[in-house]
Amino acid sequence: AELRSLRARAEEAALSHEREARTLRDQAAAAAKQRDSALREAEEARAQLRAGAEARAAARRELLEAQREARDSREGRDTERRR
Repeated sequence: AELRSLRARAEEAALSHEREARTLRDQAAAAAKQRDSALREAEEARAQLRAGAEARAAARRELLEAQREARDSREGRDTERRR
C-alpha cells in the first residue's frame, strides 16, 4: 500500500513537472516571438530614421544651393547697378 502511494505521488509529481515544463516552453516560445517582433520593429524604426536623415540632408543641400544662387543673383544685380 505504501509503495502504491509512493508510486502514485511520483507519477503525480512527474505529470506536474511535465505540465510546468510545457508551460515554460510555451512561455519561452512566446517570448522569442515578442523578441523577434521587437527586433523587426527596431530595424524598421532605424530605417525610417536613416531615410529621414537622408531627406533632411538633401533638403539642406537644396536650401544651401538656393541661398547661393540668390546671393549670386543679388551680387550680379549689384554689379550691374554700379556700372
